[in-house]
Amino acid sequence: MFAYGAQYYRPPNPPSDTWADDLSQMADLGFNTVKLWAMWNHAHPAEDEFDFGELDELVELASERDLDVVISLILENAPHWLVDRYPEARYEDHDGGKVDVRARPNTPGGGWPGLCLNHDAVRDHAERFTRRLAGRYSEDPTVTSYTTWDEAFFEPNLHFPDKRFCYCEACRDKFEDWLRDRYGDIDGLNEAWETRYTSWSQVEPPKYHGGYPRYLDWLRFRLDSQQEHMQWRASALDESDATASVRAHGISGNLGDLPHRFNDDWRSADTVDEWGTTTFPHWGPDHPEITTDAERQTLDHHLMLDVARGAAGEKPFWQTELQGGHVRSGNSIDPMGLTRGPDPDPESMALWNWNALAGGATGLLYWQYRPELLGHESPGFGLVRRDGSRTERTEVAASFADLVSERPVLEASEPVRGDVAVGTLAEAPLFNYVAEKDTEQFATAVRGVYRALWATDYQVDFAKPHQFDGYDAVYLPFPLLLEPSTVEAIEAYVDGGGTLVTGGAPAVYDENGRCLRESPGHDLDEVFGTRLRTTRYADDETLEVADARAAVSADGGTPDVATAPAAARRDVFDPTTATALGRWSDGGVGATVDSHGDGTAMAVGTLLGRAATDSDALGAVRSTLSHLFDRGGASPTVRCSDGAVQTRLHATDAGWLLYVLNPTDESRTVDLQCTETGTVREALGDLRVDAADPLRVAVDERAGGALLF
Repeated sequence: MFAYGAQYYRPPNPPSDTWADDLSQMADLGFNTVKLWAMWNHAHPAEDEFDFGELDELVELASERDLDVVISLILENAPHWLVDRYPEARYEDHDGGKVDVRARPNTPGGGWPGLCLNHDAVRDHAERFTRRLAGRYSEDPTVTSYTTWDEAFFEPNLHFPDKRFCYCEACRDKFEDWLRDRYGDIDGLNEAWETRYTSWSQVEPPKYHGGYPRYLDWLRFRLDSQQEHMQWRASALDESDATASVRAHGISGNLGDLPHRFNDDWRSADTVDEWGTTTFPHWGPDHPEITTDAERQTLDHHLMLDVARGAAGEKPFWQTELQGGHVRSGNSIDPMGLTRGPDPDPESMALWNWNALAGGATGLLYWQYRPELLGHESPGFGLVRRDGSRTERTEVAASFADLVSERPVLEASEPVRGDVAVGTLAEAPLFNYVAEKDTEQFATAVRGVYRALWATDYQVDFAKPHQFDGYDAVYLPFPLLLEPSTVEAIEAYVDGGGTLVTGGAPAVYDENGRCLRESPGHDLDEVFGTRLRTTRYADDETLEVADARAAVSADGGTPDVATAPAAARRDVFDPTTATALGRWSDGGVGATVDSHGDGTAMAVGTLLGRAATDSDALGAVRSTLSHLFDRGGASPTVRCSDGAVQTRLHATDAGWLLYVLNPTDESRTVDLQCTETGTVREALGDLRVDAADPLRVAVDERAGGALLF
């Protein structure tokens, strides 16, 4: 069953006198799932008092209406009695300040951001609440799953941008334990950090930028700590209710927010049965900026869906939160309670649904059913009006509920493996952050290369190194620092016949942030057949890259080249066994290609993805990437005559399903070529087949659909 529904209950909203009618209306709309928040401070008002009365009533109402219930465990709002008992467990910033609990938009009842779960006593109470919650509904088939962590990220860092967390005594002690496990003794730590400590008492977590090894280790520890918290939540829920599944969802922390949010989507997804993502297209990546650009919304939406699907791997993934009404901006730190975006129009709502289906989602829940009524988010996000009456958006949701229930192929199909994978390395944003106090170079490199590939007909996936096998080509957008495990995966992938392309010289730094004497380091110079001679910041320069039919000649000329602008880096290489594939305007070698084992390795001396964020340079980057991947044998499975119209191919038990999406403000007619599909059997959504051979399809403005083959 394709899970389709909405988030409903986040105390103190909605008012209890609306519950029965609202859930009846949800069932009438064709919804089959409702999500309810179990907020720690609301349901655990005293140490020996657990109050699940409201949840009990809602679960019973849902059961009467044949709605499945997802219960979200919310521990980011500590009970006030617990705060009183353990004030030392409040989060501590790098300047020693403690964070008092408070209300914020998603926690209007107070208690946010909770207490530090590295504090053993606090964690014991949190686990007691978690087990009591899951145990209460363990015999109720209406509760089909639990969410271990909504938008699984470390909240204090994100909402206090001028502060860094957490430096409480419990975190300091656990960091020391982590270092002991990693390095063994103080001598091992000194060797790794280039320090001269004489005892562990002298070791402090880094609070300021300036030292690479210790800050990298601090971020690694914070990531490990976050994942350990994810795992114990999942274990406590699963052990207390073995019949329900355990899920979680993120907001694509791997796109640049890893050093702040500590949510590695891949590692988080490993802790649960099902994974998901939040997407509010009107916010886009520059939250709280509000965008109504449908093309940008569609691009960013697919980007987040593809990251979530890559993280989920073989597991199901949901569009766990999809914008249901107008967004509200701001938070408790920077309140903007009166700033609002427009209500999504029906066309946008329909397109977002098609996006989620094309991305491979096996469930979709709106955030949220009723508008928020308290705090900075009011009266935002509602799929219905404040009085509960239906809107045009509600009707769109109902139509898609009917569609997915009548067409089980939409759930059963799966996106085919991408033509190209964007390599997702946790060490990349961490290093960018310790080097520059932000992740701007990394984040723009990733988003830009996705934009360029997406506009060049490639079916794009995101993959960690252990997932590289099977892809014709992998692109590493920011490979300056590589962990040893990543190096091993790269060597195995290229040896096995894959094509690897880097944006910037690979392995310039070792895992502790030392600049290597020779790079590519870790013996990758043998894989790439080249060495880095010089590097500097790029400044209005261009790189000419030869096409798949010709290498650059000795004088730098070539019969056919793609010219790409430099971005951030201007690396010059000395090929050893490699062939010069591209040159800078002064003749210096800026790209190389070499064979290694059964595969191909290409080093490109600039951040091509970062260049693609400039719309004027997008065409040049697209052409350059096509040159590179064509040379490596990676070609688009689906080709579309109009770069503004996007496609995603799915495999089904009985054939193929091709999604066609038009985010532009005018209808389009496109010619489609696919290496896999045959004759169109049916067109779903806003698609019309104008010709069969070659396949010509008309798609309405800001609309989508799917072709069944």
